[in-house]
Amino acid sequence: MASDSQQPGSQQPERGERPGLSPDAALRQRGGHSPELDPDAEEDLWQGRTSWKHFTDLILVAGGWSLAAAFVWFQASPKTSAAIGWVAFGVSALGWFYVLGRILFAMLNYRYRLTTQRIFIEKGILGRTIDQTELIRVDDLRIHKSFLNRVMGLGTVEIFSTDASDRRVLILGIENPEELADSVRERMRRLRQRSLFVESL
Repeated sequence: MASDSQQPGSQQPERGERPGLSPDAALRQRGGHSPELDPDAEEDLWQGRTSWKHFTDLILVAGGWSLAAAFVWFQASPKTSAAIGWVAFGVSALGWFYVLGRILFAMLNYRYRLTTQRIFIEKGILGRTIDQTELIRVDDLRIHKSFLNRVMGLGTVEIFSTDASDRRVLILGIENPEELADSVRERMRRLRQRSLFVESL
């Protein structure tokens, strides 16, 4: 005759869960599974670099220097035109070298990537350093826009987190910064909700 008593060492499964299910499996059973809690399901959501248009102010300054140098050159007397012309050309060339160097350095040195769990900041041209911030640790975001950034549709996203090594992360001069900020907020909130759900199991 069958006995209702369990064998020693056996455990009665909790209500709503099947025997032997891990917390993630139980979460899937209840319809609450999310790729954000599964490291194997981490996916890229966005990638970007600093836009050259972020340096429009420097380009305008360099253009102004070139116009001033050309004006001085053409207004100089014939005796001093050659010397003044070379000086003006040199100053203008140095200005453009500086501006182009800043633009190339920013575009090649920084690469940004957002996944379903983390945000990555890759730095370096020859070598490479990768900083990552867990989205679940993000506390707040801020978008910075200068006048020219607003005209160009650009902005800088500033991210504040509880990460000890990266409490403040800057994503410089990207297009459509509002979309990135909204994506970070949405994923951060979803991760926290799922984390609380798993802890309550």
